[in-house]
Amino acid sequence: MPGFRRVWAGATVSAAGDSASWVALVALSLGSAHASLPVLVALYTAPVAIGGLGAGWALDHFDRRKVMIADSLLRGAAFASIPIAAVFGGLGAGQLYAVAVVYGLLKMIGLAGFPALIPSLVSDEQIDQANALEGVTFGLATLVGAGLAGLAVATIGPAPVVAVDAASYLVMALSLWSVRALSPPARRPVPARSPVPARAPAPAATSFRAVVRLAATNPVLRDTTIMFALFNVGEGMLLVFLPHRAAELGLGSGGYGFLVAATTSGQLLAAGLLARHTWKAPLRASIVVAQITAAVLVLLLTVRSTAVTVAALVAMGICTAPMTAWAQSLRMRLVPPGAHGRLFALLRTAMQATPPAGAGLAALTLTRGTLTAVAAVAAVMGLPALILAHNLMTAETDAGHEHMTELFL
Repeated sequence: MPGFRRVWAGATVSAAGDSASWVALVALSLGSAHASLPVLVALYTAPVAIGGLGAGWALDHFDRRKVMIADSLLRGAAFASIPIAAVFGGLGAGQLYAVAVVYGLLKMIGLAGFPALIPSLVSDEQIDQANALEGVTFGLATLVGAGLAGLAVATIGPAPVVAVDAASYLVMALSLWSVRALSPPARRPVPARSPVPARAPAPAATSFRAVVRLAATNPVLRDTTIMFALFNVGEGMLLVFLPHRAAELGLGSGGYGFLVAATTSGQLLAAGLLARHTWKAPLRASIVVAQITAAVLVLLLTVRSTAVTVAALVAMGICTAPMTAWAQSLRMRLVPPGAHGRLFALLRTAMQATPPAGAGLAALTLTRGTLTAVAAVAAVMGLPALILAHNLMTAETDAGHEHMTELFL
C-alpha cells in the first residue's frame, strides 16, 4: 500500500506540526498581556461545529485528495502569518485568535478526509490495520511535535515553532499530490439481516439528511458519538488545566509540551500494538472499559507530583488511542464507503465541537481548586460510558439500516 504510506507519512508530519504549534500558541497566549488561554482554546476548537458539516459535503462531492490539498495550503498560509508578524513586531492577540478560528473551521477536512480516503488506499483486509495506523499518526505526531516544541519554545521561542507547522502543511499537500490514482473503495460486508442490496453506492445521490438519521438511530453510531463527545469535554478541560499544572510543577515555559508528550507516548504505544496485532475482544465492550478506565486515571491528577502526573497521562493515553480505532472500525463496517466523507465529518464534528464547553468548565472549576477541577474532568469523561454501557453492548448493530436503503438507492 505505497499510496497509503505516503499519505500516512504526510499526515504524520502535518499532525506533528499542529501539535508543536499548539504548544507554541499556548506559550504566546500565556506570555501576552491581552490574550486569554480559555478564549484561545474555545476559538481553536469551536469553529469545528461550523466547518465540519461543510467539510463532509465537500469530501463526498469533490475529489477528496484535491480538497485536502487545498485545506493544507490554506491552513499552512494562516500559520505562516504568525512568525511573519512576529518578525515585524505586529503579532497581537487578535491574530492569534484569527489563526485559531481558521484552524478550527478547516480542521475537519483533514480529520475526516484521511479516514474517508483509507478504503481507496488499502485492501478490504487491511482496513483495521490502516485504522490503527491512523491512531499511530496522531500518537507519533503529538509525541514528537509536543516534546520537541517544549524544548524549542524554551530555547528559541514560540514563533519559529509555528513556522515549522506552516511548512508541515506543505509536506502534507505534496504527499497527497503524489497519490494520483486511487482504487475504488472496497465494498464493506452488509449485515445479514439488513435489507440493503449489496451493490456499489452512488455518492452523488446520497442524502445528507439520511446520514444524519442513520447516525441518530443506529445505537452503535449514536452512543459511541455521545460517549466520545462528552469525553472530549473533559479533554477540553485538560487543555486549560495542564498548562497550569506544568507551571505548578515548575516545568518552565515548555512544560506543557512535555505533559502532552507524556499522554501521547501512551497513545502511540497502544496504537502501535493494535497495528501489529489483531484485537480479539468485542470492540463495543472494549470501548466502554477503556473510557471508564481513562476517567478513573484522571483522578491521579489530584496528586501534585511530576512523576504521578506523567504516569497518569501515559496510562490515559494507552486507554484513549484504541477507543478511536475501535469505533472507526465499527463505523466503517456499518456504512458503505460512499457516505464515509459525510459520516466521518458529521460524527467527528459532533465529537470535536465539545472541547470549548470543557474550556469554559475548566475556567470555572479551577477557581474552586484542583480537586474540584479534576473531579469534574473525571465525571464528564466516565459517566457517559457507565450510563450507555448496557445499551451499547446489547444493541442490534443493524438498527436503523432501513435508512441505508434511502442512502444508496
